[in-house]
Amino acid sequence: MRKINDVGVLCILVAAVSWSTAGLFTRVVTTDIPTTLFWRSLFGGLCVLGIVMAIHKTTDIRTAFRFTLGEAVIAILSAAGMICFISAFFYTTIANVVFVYGTMPLLTFILSLIFLKVRAVAVSLGCCGLSAAGVVVMTSGSSLPTDYLGIGLAFGMTMFMASLTVAAKFFPDADSSKATYLSAFLGALVTAPFTTFGGISSADYFWLIVYGIVNLGVGFGVYLIGVKRVSALVAALVGLTEIPLAPIWAWFLFGERMEVSVLLGGSVIVIAALVYITCSGKWEKVPDARLMKGKNR
Repeated sequence: MRKINDVGVLCILVAAVSWSTAGLFTRVVTTDIPTTLFWRSLFGGLCVLGIVMAIHKTTDIRTAFRFTLGEAVIAILSAAGMICFISAFFYTTIANVVFVYGTMPLLTFILSLIFLKVRAVAVSLGCCGLSAAGVVVMTSGSSLPTDYLGIGLAFGMTMFMASLTVAAKFFPDADSSKATYLSAFLGALVTAPFTTFGGISSADYFWLIVYGIVNLGVGFGVYLIGVKRVSALVAALVGLTEIPLAPIWAWFLFGERMEVSVLLGGSVIVIAALVYITCSGKWEKVPDARLMKGKNR
């Protein structure tokens, strides 16, 4: 049995805490969606690029910007997911977004059944049904149209990230670290025409820089260190701590309270994900989408 590396677990935990702050910065800044996406993507992409070049001791910038087809496909899916993810926080609560994201392991399994012809297992199918029930319960408490728009965007992000995981199986030689900063730069490129460049306060610039560095740069950097020291199963399980942490931060810092239906449905989703990840480790390698998260997240 592989011994669990304490340093690796700590790194994954730090990464999960970093990723759990994604929605918080959207509550701090006063910029609109495209402007927030642009600067977060630009600063985050530059940070990840710097980390990758430092780890690989690369000084030739041209090498860093040579991408394979697989890296480009993964980056496009990640960029689309990131745009949906950040936008979702502007329309609904942080809890709604992160609990929907908790369905990603199960959506990945469904897509793998369709495109990768993986073996259907009763426990996995049961977890999919349980997760779907959790989503129904969670959304039953939503009353505002914007909530449904935000939840829809969160589902879009989750589907893109699940598709990304499947794409990574088709392109096993793709460098996930290169795809991560490419996805960030693509996100900045797509949102640039809609970005407001004037009238941004120094406080907003500060928080947008911190947003990119903490949520993407630090999260990616420490995860890259940690994932090399633990199994994919341990990484996936520890990474799930992001889901309950995010609404706790939102409640503690901004007073965002969860409806009973959201708490109940979200708990069911997390339980389903936990059961699926734990059981899947017994018969298959757990898909590791976090390296391409771009959250991506």
